[in-house]
Amino acid sequence: MPIYKRCSRCGKRIEAGTTCQCLKDRHKEYDKYSRDRRSKQYYNSRVLQLDEGIDVYVYMTQGIVIRADTVHHIVPLRENWSLRNNVNNLISLNHDTHSMIEQQYRKNKNEMQEELKAMVQHYRSEKG
Repeated sequence: MPIYKRCSRCGKRIEAGTTCQCLKDRHKEYDKYSRDRRSKQYYNSRVLQLDEGIDVYVYMTQGIVIRADTVHHIVPLRENWSLRNNVNNLISLNHDTHSMIEQQYRKNKNEMQEELKAMVQHYRSEKG
C-alpha cells in the first residue's frame, strides 16, 4: 500500500516520493516568464561533472547520494554576473533541494550562502 503526503503548495494528496503537478507547472511558468535568459545557459554545466552528478547539499548534510539535475549559483547572477563561471560559486543540486535552498534564501540568505560556500569547498577538497 503506497504512502501519501500533502503537497505543500496546493494541499493535494500525492504519493510520497513524487512531485505534485502544481509544482511542475510553477517551474515551467518561472522558466517562461521570470528566469534570467542569460543565466539559463549556465545551469547544467561542467560543474555537474565536477561534483560527479550528485546533490552536494544532501550528501554533505545527510550522507545520502542522490542525482543532481541542476547547478545553483550561490551568489545569484543578478547580483554578480562575473561569478557566473566561478566553480566556487556553483553547486550541483537536485531540483527539490534547489527549491528548498531558494526558500531558505528568503529567510536568511547570507547564512545559507556561507553554509553552501563552505560545503562546496569541503566536498571538493575531500574528493580531491
